[in-house]
Amino acid sequence: MSLEEAIARRAARVKALRKLCEETFGFDSALTLEIGCGKGHYLSSYAAANPSELCVGIDLISERLRDAARRARNKNASNAHFLKAEALEFLDALPQGTRLEKIFIFFPDPWPKERHHKRRLINVDFLKNLRSFAVPDAKLYFRTDHAGYFEWAREALNESPHWEMLADNALPFEETSQFQRILPDFKTFAARAV
Repeated sequence: MSLEEAIARRAARVKALRKLCEETFGFDSALTLEIGCGKGHYLSSYAAANPSELCVGIDLISERLRDAARRARNKNASNAHFLKAEALEFLDALPQGTRLEKIFIFFPDPWPKERHHKRRLINVDFLKNLRSFAVPDAKLYFRTDHAGYFEWAREALNESPHWEMLADNALPFEETSQFQRILPDFKTFAARAV
């Protein structure tokens, strides 16, 4: 596939995703976003506990998203929506006026081999892009069981002029996710958009 074809395919995916976003949650919205929501354990419970918030979870695996939507229905969390999307494409597809208030990134792929570190989601460029869609003082919550990725993400955050670490790492809501059940040793940090 040529570069032009790849760019055209990405543009088509973003256009289709933008239409889906507009149909799902409209324009001029404030969102709580979970990137890599998996089967929706966290976000469906969070949405049920916070019915006034518009919550969107994105993931790349369709089966996980079907489970997440079912879980949200079972919890009567009609404010939770789940979409198949890659993080950067989702951000590019957000309808104009839509802003992020809370962002959750839990147990992302740590890409542990050094030659794969460039694939890690958390990096200075991603944090800059994420900030451009966030309201002032938006909160970012990150959790991982991989010590090396935790330090990598903290370092990227400390290098970013767009986010600052918070002293309090407590999540606004705690729910044991599938990963937490099998990976009980993890670390969390919280940051705010500046």
